[in-house]
Amino acid sequence: MKRKSEILDVKAEVGDRAGDLMIERAGKDLTSASNSRHRHNNRNSDNGQSLSKKRRRSRSKKFQAKLTMYFRRIHLFSGLFMFPWVMLYGFTALLFNHPTYMTDSKTEIEHFSLTETELQSLSPLASEMASAAVAAATEQLNASKVDQIIQLPESSAAMFSRQFIGTVENEEMNSSVRLNFDNGIGYLRNRQKETASQIVKDKDSRKEGARLEDELDLTLPKDPVAAFRKSVTRILQEHKLDPNALSLRSVPNLEFDAMVDGELKRLRLSQRRSSRGSSRQAGVANPASDEEGDLESSYESKLTIVGLSPRALSPRSFLLRLHMAHGYGVQANARWFWAIAVDLMFASMCFWGISGIVMWWQIKRTRKIGLALLIVSAVVATYLAIGMHWQIVNG
Repeated sequence: MKRKSEILDVKAEVGDRAGDLMIERAGKDLTSASNSRHRHNNRNSDNGQSLSKKRRRSRSKKFQAKLTMYFRRIHLFSGLFMFPWVMLYGFTALLFNHPTYMTDSKTEIEHFSLTETELQSLSPLASEMASAAVAAATEQLNASKVDQIIQLPESSAAMFSRQFIGTVENEEMNSSVRLNFDNGIGYLRNRQKETASQIVKDKDSRKEGARLEDELDLTLPKDPVAAFRKSVTRILQEHKLDPNALSLRSVPNLEFDAMVDGELKRLRLSQRRSSRGSSRQAGVANPASDEEGDLESSYESKLTIVGLSPRALSPRSFLLRLHMAHGYGVQANARWFWAIAVDLMFASMCFWGISGIVMWWQIKRTRKIGLALLIVSAVVATYLAIGMHWQIVNG
């Protein structure tokens, strides 16, 4: 009985240990499962954060790609649209820089150069003039008892800073001559004048009995120029400026529709300086004439048909006038829309510069050489700007 009791106690103890092991193992399994679940959740969380970052990066890249595309497209299409103006300003810049290019049929250009003998006779002229100027200045300073000394160094580097320009007129043509004293090279520009018959015809057309097609000289009951002057009198007086000292630089024309011989025509009334009173400065009041009530006797009114007698304009003059045309007029006509094109040209050129830098920076292999070019360009432009400022201010 005792032996059986011991056996039963051993079995019970073994059973208890087995149960404890099973419970411990179950606990470990639960802990492992819990840790695995936590790791899975953390992995899912990390994957979610990674996906979110990838999505943000993808959106950023897409936005940058779209922005770059817009830059390139605007750069491209604005260049295509503004191409005529780019060519105009580029070509006319050449004409400004070279006055002898593309002259009209009435103008002849003759290039010449001085002979060796003539050039040698001019060589000492600069030094001689410098010496004479210093001698005359010294004499004047001594006479005025001014304590200042002027002396020429051994090498004064005397040279002429501008070209010689002169004009000659005769009955047939108007000629201008330009000469560079440093190298003896110049040119002669000959332009034919109007013939005597054309001048007589123009004068006869303005005599009594002339028709509207010939331009009519009118005497209006109320002086329009005096009215123009009166319109700004109050403004000038408020700023303590004398209205009678106002010099008229531009007097507006009047355009209106009228029936001429049963046909609708556009007429222009303009104010021009007359030959009378030409000794007076344009637009400056004469006290004597003011007392007589004749404030603007040097102006006369002329009535013409718009577009009937267009002025002669060579291709060169036309292109240069297009280049210099600026400002918004009072009417919404071609000149007004041309001013819009000029503003668009300004915006386009500024945008091309900025967008060009952006597109250059996006190409990594060109960054070094592009940066070098930008630095060189900035240095050269700054140097030229400083030099041109000095020439403009002191030249």
